[in-house]
Amino acid sequence: MNKTTGYLLLLALSGWTLVSCVSQNRFKESQQLTDFYRAEIDSLRGITENSSNASEYNYEQLEKEKKSTDMDLTVLQENYDNLKSYNNEILRKYDELLIQNRDLLNSSSTDVQQMVSKLSQAQSVNDQQARLIQRLESQIESLRGDLNDAQNTVAVTPPPPPAPEVRTVITNDCGDYERQVNELNRLLADKETRLNGLRSKVNQALLGFTDADLSVTERNGKIYVSLSQNLLFASNSDNIDWKGKKAIRSLADVLKQNPDINITVEGHTDPDGSPAKNWDLSVRRATAVVKILTETNVNADRITASGRSFYYPIASNATAAGKAKNRRTEIILSPNLDQLYKIINE
Repeated sequence: MNKTTGYLLLLALSGWTLVSCVSQNRFKESQQLTDFYRAEIDSLRGITENSSNASEYNYEQLEKEKKSTDMDLTVLQENYDNLKSYNNEILRKYDELLIQNRDLLNSSSTDVQQMVSKLSQAQSVNDQQARLIQRLESQIESLRGDLNDAQNTVAVTPPPPPAPEVRTVITNDCGDYERQVNELNRLLADKETRLNGLRSKVNQALLGFTDADLSVTERNGKIYVSLSQNLLFASNSDNIDWKGKKAIRSLADVLKQNPDINITVEGHTDPDGSPAKNWDLSVRRATAVVKILTETNVNADRITASGRSFYYPIASNATAAGKAKNRRTEIILSPNLDQLYKIINE
C-alpha cells in the first residue's frame, strides 16, 4: 500500500469516527468528505488504467501495484458506501427531529391557548363573585340600618295597653289554663299513688311464689306481672297447672277491686321450633290465662290477649337460661287515662 492510499484510508477512518451527531455542521462536513472520497476513487481508477498501459517498463511491479490499488479501491468503495448509508441515516433522524420539534411547538401552543382560556374563565367567575359579595354586603348594611331604626322606635314607643275586654279574656284564659294544669297534676299524682298501691297489692297477693316463678315490675307508668313457663305450663302445652291457676286467681282478686285498670295478656316463647308453631303457642297460652281471669269474674271488656312469639325477648336466646326467661306470660296492668287525655286535648 502506497502513502497516498494509506493517507486516504486514514482520512476515511477519521471521517467515520468523527460523524456522531445530527447537526447541520456535521452534515456539511460529512458531505464534503464524501465528495473528496468520490474524487479520490475516480483518481485511483485513472491510476489503475494507466498502470495497465505501462507493462513495458516493469510489468510485475505494476501488476502488484495494480492489485494493491484495486484492493485499496475496494476498501474505499466500501467505506464510501458505508459512509453514504450513515449519512442517509443521519438525514432521516434529522428529519424526524424536525417533525418532532414542529409537533412539540404546535402542542405547546395549543396547551398555552387552553390555559389562557381557562384562566380567563376563572377570572370572569371571580369578578362575578366579587360583584355579588359587594352587593350582599351593601344589603347587609342596609338591613342593619333598618334593624337599628326599628330597635330605636321600639325603645322609644311603649306598647299600647290592652283593651279592657282583651285583659278580661287573657285573665280568664290564664285562669282556665292554671286550673287545667292543676287538675292534670292532680290526676298524675293520683295515678302514681294508685299504681304504687296496686303494685303493693299484687305483691301481697303473689307473696307465696318465688322470684324464679314470677316478677312484678313497674315501667313507663304500667305494672308488668311476668309469669314463667314453669309456673303455668308444661313444655309445648297451653294447659295451666294448679300452681299457675292459683297465681292467676290471686291476681284476679286484686283486679276486681280496681275496675278502672286495663289488662293486657301477652304470650312469649323462645325461638326453638318453627315461627308458625311459636306464634300459635303464644296466642293459645295468652288465651288460656284470659280464660282463668274471666272465670274469676274479671270483666272481659278490660282484657286484651295477644301472642308475641319469640320477637320480644328479655334475655339472650344464645343460652338455656336466657331461653327459660323468654318463655313467659306477661300480664300488663295500666290505669285508664281517658280523663287525663281529655284534659290534655282541651
